[in-house]
Amino acid sequence: MIERRLEELWSSLQGKKPHLRHFLSEIRLDGIRGFSDLRVPFDYPVSVIAGGNTTGKSTVLFTAACAYKVTGAGVKDFVPSSLFPDYHPKVGGRKDMRQSVTMDFYYQTPEGIASMRWRRGKGWTRSYFGRKNASQPERQVYLRTLSNLSNPSEVRGVLRMSRVKSEPDETPLTASQIEFAHQMLPFRYSEVVDLSSGKKNLLFASQEGGAAYSELHMAAGERAILRLSKEITQLDGALVLIDEVEAGLHPWVQQLLMVHLQQLALRKDLQIIVTSHSPVVLESVPSNGRIFLDRDELSGEVVVRPAYRDLIQNALYGRINEELKLLCEDEIAEGVLQGIFDVLVPEEGISMESFRIGRDTGADQFPIHAETLRKFGQIQDTVFILDGDQRSGETAGRIQNAAGPGANIPILFLPGKEAPESWVWEKLRHIPEEDTSQLGVNRTSLSNVIHKLDAIFDSASDSASEIAKNKFRSLSESLRREAPEICRIVARLEADRKESDIQPLVGELRGILRLWRG
Repeated sequence: MIERRLEELWSSLQGKKPHLRHFLSEIRLDGIRGFSDLRVPFDYPVSVIAGGNTTGKSTVLFTAACAYKVTGAGVKDFVPSSLFPDYHPKVGGRKDMRQSVTMDFYYQTPEGIASMRWRRGKGWTRSYFGRKNASQPERQVYLRTLSNLSNPSEVRGVLRMSRVKSEPDETPLTASQIEFAHQMLPFRYSEVVDLSSGKKNLLFASQEGGAAYSELHMAAGERAILRLSKEITQLDGALVLIDEVEAGLHPWVQQLLMVHLQQLALRKDLQIIVTSHSPVVLESVPSNGRIFLDRDELSGEVVVRPAYRDLIQNALYGRINEELKLLCEDEIAEGVLQGIFDVLVPEEGISMESFRIGRDTGADQFPIHAETLRKFGQIQDTVFILDGDQRSGETAGRIQNAAGPGANIPILFLPGKEAPESWVWEKLRHIPEEDTSQLGVNRTSLSNVIHKLDAIFDSASDSASEIAKNKFRSLSESLRREAPEICRIVARLEADRKESDIQPLVGELRGILRLWRG
């Protein structure tokens, strides 16, 4: 149910993005905290910045907080000099080395793309790439680290409220603010108020069961949800920035929170950017909402990696599963592999849970994935499977190099010397009559469709690979079957034929499975 709701939100938010009054579409950073010409694009209204420690997630988040002039904020709020301060004492020789820094911002607006730059030389200055009469865009900005009230100095500051002789001001949370919390927490509040004295404030909650307590006695997750309830639900058109959004939250609540944040983004025209180490948070946004930062091992520079899925994402965040991992290029390759395993699983007496197939990465990303898997100690459990047209390329060698010295990882190839669609197409051209029923069609009808599509695409000027892919999509539509399903059926039939050219791959996978099981 929640997965269906997420998909609906993804579609709605994608459609709403072009109509937002302001949208921070890209940040470019150079010179700060080891960043060198780092480009971070934002393509979806709710973005999750992920990555290992020291990759700069919070740096990117705090940079985003400098993108707008914030109405009502102080002159020292939401500016680089405050969010990225230097240590320069009047006495003592230890001090931060000042470097030249540039922060470039690009905004998508109904009037077109706008841009701005913060630059640090002797001090911080703003510029607008030579445009006359330009100014920094204005927008409400919310910045929150959910680990607030976690260190002794902050707690002592709040406790001083109890020693003030005047009674603190009380502001009850609204019904919509409390309802936000009710949807994620396992109990009901009769009242939640914000106690404030000067610049200090403290939440105080009363439950319907009679309990009454301040946030000093709240669990970390309860406090985080109530804080967000109080502060975000009343925003309109704002840029919302949250560091470590999963702090103190159970995985189920993390997912619920991401659903509600996206609902708020849709309803209130918000753009939300969060940092996270949680796979649950990552999977709550579409692939174009996931921003992976990584530190290149050779150069030491921070780079943005393509959005990971499945195997690589699990490795990146420590989901170590006792299973064999097979990484292929796309859903067509996955269909072929599933057809082979339809034969191998019963023959070898293994369960489908013993292995996992990952895809949608592209062969050019395999060396990067090999490096990631090695870094997290999972390269030895992975099999890389390339399309047949990669046999004569350099990809296999680059994967081995990325896997590290001494690593002898399996690199296999799908049958054929071209794209897997071409191999499946040829098998369909000669499929026996008795097997066509598995495709829901008779031999004559299938032959007519194949001949017709061959004639249509005969004069196409695309590459052989693109022609094969387009022909196969057209065949899929004609047969009213998903393309991967057709590949799975054909591969299963071929894996049962001892003379088929798929048998070398079948044999290699059988040997790997037996070694893994043993």
